[in-house]
Amino acid sequence: MDNVFDYVADFYEQDPEWNSVLRQNYVDNYLRTKSWQGADNDRLMQIWEHITMLCIFLGNSENFLGDMRREDFIDCVGWCGRNVSDFPLDADHVADFLDTMADLYSHLQKKKVITKNNAPAEAKAKLIVDGKLQLLDSTGHFQSQVDRYNLYSTPDLPAKVFLNIGERLNDLMQSLQTYFSHSRFRRDVERANFLYGGVLLSGAAEEKPGTPEYLQCFWDYFLFDYHMIENDKIPLQHFYDEFCAGGFTRDGKVSRDVLLELLKAELVLFSVEGRTEDGLYSCINVFTGQDYMLMLPIGDDVDTKNMYFMGHIFYNNSMVMNCLRGTVLLPAAYKRFMKVMKDCKAYVALRNGGKLSWKEFIARYPIFLRHVSLLYAAFVRVDNFDYETNLPPEQLLPQPIRQDEITHCIAEMMRPFAFSAHDIFLAQTMWADFVHWSGKNVENILRREIWAAGIIDAFIWANGVYNYDSAQISTMCWGVPPQAFHRTSGEIKKALSMIKHDPRYINEEGLLILLLS
Repeated sequence: MDNVFDYVADFYEQDPEWNSVLRQNYVDNYLRTKSWQGADNDRLMQIWEHITMLCIFLGNSENFLGDMRREDFIDCVGWCGRNVSDFPLDADHVADFLDTMADLYSHLQKKKVITKNNAPAEAKAKLIVDGKLQLLDSTGHFQSQVDRYNLYSTPDLPAKVFLNIGERLNDLMQSLQTYFSHSRFRRDVERANFLYGGVLLSGAAEEKPGTPEYLQCFWDYFLFDYHMIENDKIPLQHFYDEFCAGGFTRDGKVSRDVLLELLKAELVLFSVEGRTEDGLYSCINVFTGQDYMLMLPIGDDVDTKNMYFMGHIFYNNSMVMNCLRGTVLLPAAYKRFMKVMKDCKAYVALRNGGKLSWKEFIARYPIFLRHVSLLYAAFVRVDNFDYETNLPPEQLLPQPIRQDEITHCIAEMMRPFAFSAHDIFLAQTMWADFVHWSGKNVENILRREIWAAGIIDAFIWANGVYNYDSAQISTMCWGVPPQAFHRTSGEIKKALSMIKHDPRYINEEGLLILLLS
């Protein structure tokens, strides 16, 4: 939507009850008047945002349009600063908002909608003195010397309000896709494409590669779930740290608050239990039992029986991203699927003393959840997950990463190849475990590269994912002869009682291969 009147219409169509706060025809008439006076569309959009803020405040307070006094507008400004995204509480923005209100109220008085129009101007005179904001701090709370205002201030909402959230989400997603389409992220995008659609060697993505649906769902996975090669961050977090953490510079209509909200999004598999009269769906997280009330982008004719939806839920657990995958799992398949997921989680949780929440498991193994649910939905029979280890509990717990030459050598050897930051972390942890449990005297090691190569060889063997042969590992490891690193690798595996797909050192691809092996 590019026209301000389309946004107005959409606002009132989504909830006609806003007409009881401020009628749509009053708003349309006022905006047309401003347009005739020469306001361009950008200015009209700013005016509409101010009007939207007023409506939302009135809808969440005990005030009525025509009864607003000076103190009520002062309360409105503070409340909007605390509860509305992208409303900076500085003198310029507050003055602009109250000027809009003064002009709107003057217009409504001329139309005989209200009887008084002086409250916004009086509030501005109280709040803005010598070009500086008074009474309120930058967070929207009243300063200590006027604490009495807090006694009568309108209560805050559970979560911030985002004006024109659909447009801002689209703008943000386009900015993110443009940013990560740069050549410096080519390896990450290629690796994510492999994980998303090719790791099972069958193109096992639900959407057909090359279609708009595939691209939308791929970017949904990439931005929210994929862990980057260089730093193990999800791309959303990387983008935020690059541009927003040290003070946000606004780019168009992409707001820092929207990005922060998306960083709270959680990948969830849920079922639909029912639908309310106002079109919301009652949903349950199949793993945790958490309840959600969601507006889902599915048609009224969709039969949700035996359907399970996967998507990213955010905004105080009330919104879901547009890329929503619906999967049919019949009762028998669903039962087997849940057992496999629980068994896999318990297996990798061995590394954490058996403690691993569903949120933590899915955040670390998101593509595992996606592919396993797809396999069961496709009626592909997967054997039960019955892997275990006989290691004593204390030997399953990780040792702290060592700060020695071999630890650094492992990273230097692995980084130029197809290993992620998390892979390097797992390999370095293997070295720390080995030194601890073998009692190896690191000070007596003369050739660090032989032991680093042995760790890498053991890591590759344990995961069963990479197709490096001995000659390639030798090249990777600075020319260390295969017989040399086979000797150290064997010593490492023996000291740690390592097994194939060892839960201490398994990565996401290794877990998938383990399930299918």
